[in-house]
Formats: sequence, C-alpha cells, structure tokens
Amino acid sequence: MNSTVNTFLDLVAINSVSRNEKTIGEDLARRLQRLGIETEKDEAGNLFAFVKGQKETILFNAHMDTVPPAENAKVVIENGIIKTDHTTALGADDKAALAAILSVLERLITQKVEHHSLMILFTTSEEIGLQGASLVAREKLASVSYGYTFDASGPVGTCITAAPGYDRIEATFHGRASHAGFSPETGISAIQMGSEAIASMQLLKIDEETTANVGSFLAPGNNNIVNPKAILTFESRSLDKQKLEKQTGHMVSCLQEAARKRGGTVEITVDHMYGSYTLDTACPAFRYLRETCEALALPYHEQPTLGGSDANVFNTKGLTTVVCCCGYEHAHTVHEEISIEQIDRLEKLVFALATR
Repeated sequence: MNSTVNTFLDLVAINSVSRNEKTIGEDLARRLQRLGIETEKDEAGNLFAFVKGQKETILFNAHMDTVPPAENAKVVIENGIIKTDHTTALGADDKAALAAILSVLERLITQKVEHHSLMILFTTSEEIGLQGASLVAREKLASVSYGYTFDASGPVGTCITAAPGYDRIEATFHGRASHAGFSPETGISAIQMGSEAIASMQLLKIDEETTANVGSFLAPGNNNIVNPKAILTFESRSLDKQKLEKQTGHMVSCLQEAARKRGGTVEITVDHMYGSYTLDTACPAFRYLRETCEALALPYHEQPTLGGSDANVFNTKGLTTVVCCCGYEHAHTVHEEISIEQIDRLEKLVFALATR
C-alpha cells in the first residue's frame, strides 16, 4: 500500500468524534511540523497552516471530526476496498481528505515542486453544525483567492454547485403529571403533544430542494404516570432560503398547535446553523478544477447536494469555495467504504490543484 493509504489508516485509528478532536489535531500538527510547516490552533481547535508558494493562494479545507459510529473503527481491507466489519463506520468522511492533503504537502516539500501558496485549514465539529468553521475569522482567510473543501461522498472528479441552508429546532413540551390509572383525565401528556405535533408535520422529502426530519424524542418516565415533559429535536434544510423559512415555520406552527390543543405549553428554539449557496460554475474556482480534472483524465461532474459542509460557511462569508467529492461511499453508516483507487485519485487531484 502507498503512503497516502497508510496515513489514512493511521488517522482512522485515532478516535475524533465531534468535540473530541484534540488528539488528532496534535497528530496532524506534528506531521506538518516535521515537514517544516508552522501551524496555529485557534480557540475552537481549528488547525491552520500556510505554505508559501509561487502562485496565488488557494484554500485546502477538510474536517477532523467524525460521527460517533466511527469511534474504534474496525478496519477491513478486501479486494482493494477499505471498509469495516460492519459494526462501526470507517471515518473516511473526512480522513481520506486529511490523508490526501498531508501526502501532497509532503511531496511539495520533499520534491521542491513549484506550487500555489496554500492555506490549510483542518476544522473541528463539522459534523454537528459546521461549528469550527463558523468560528473562523474571515480575516484569517483574507489572502485566499478561492478554496476547495474536500468533503463529500461520490467519485473523485465530482464537485458541488449548490448546498442547503440548515435550521435546527428543539421543542420542550410541558404538560401535567397524574396517575395513569386513577386519574389520567387530570393529566396532560407531553408525549401525546409531541406525537400529535409530529403526525401533523410534513417531513422527510418535501420537494427536490427541501427536506425535514425528526432527530430525537426524549421523554423518559414510568408507565403509570402521565408524562409531563418531552424534548424533541428536528432539522429542516433547503437549497432555497424562502423554502427553508416556510418549512421551519410550518414545523414550529405544528408544535405550537399541538400544545394549544391539549392545554399544555411548549418552549421552542430555532437555530439557523448555516445558510445555503449556489455558485457560478463559470467562476475561476470551477474553471480551474474542471481543467485540472481534464488534465488528469478524471471524469468531471457537477451537481447540487442536500448536505452541508464547511464550504457553506466560507461561501456565505464571501470566499468562493467548491466542495470536491473524496471517493468514499455510505458515509455515517457501518457500510462506509473507500477504494484504494479512489484514495490515489484524490491525492493526484489535490496535488494537481496545488501545482498546475
């Protein structure tokens, strides 16, 4: 196996669930420092590095955290495919990108290849709402002409033209406890209110640009007590700002009506986690990526997505950033996998973007 694959396997072996990226951040910093690259960590734990080159500055971005199922990943390599034993996720999202960027930087330094100036940004807590990227000051990226976020499922050579805005909703229903056998009629069931609210909502795929989901429903209690409290979380996302506002408003109304109908109350918090974007595919970032893929004979494809990434933050702050697919499939599940061939292609693409 090549060095990029070995680096990938090393990184996969480091647990880095969101908000627990300290160990992997230290490992990445050491690897960069061994190459003579200075690093900087901000208060959010984001890791920055700058490699001066002979051409304009480009941002290379990936995130360090994984979803919880990737903890203690049980890696299996079979017929050129890196996967797990199907009891854990793999963490190729986004450690394939981290490994490719590290390998490219090593080549640039050791081979003394002419290249672009590179701003490297490895972020924290991407998987829980792009929290690390959201705390990056825009002036930290002032020298960057445009950027690439390496973070999406699909074959290398595919890139993202548009991504959704995202709202997180939390609702706490308050009812009234009572004995479920002797006097249930004097109680107000928070579980019943929450259930009726969900039943009245339009959820899952709303249209081609909009989705919504129930994330959790927490109401621990005893069977013989009318439960007075339930906490629910939801998400809504859309490529269209007005559709997002409409869907979130619809869900909030359903929550309020369910409480009113049963005589209880509901506390609702809506957090707009990040905004949507649609990029002009004629811009320099897309043109350069397209030409680079053609030079490598990589099949090039553009498509929108309904998933968010750090690029949502950078694009809404005015820094054009294109998301590049990294070759992994079935991210966030125990069936996550990536081929050695796709890792090789990703490393070649990152190297070409750095040097062309």
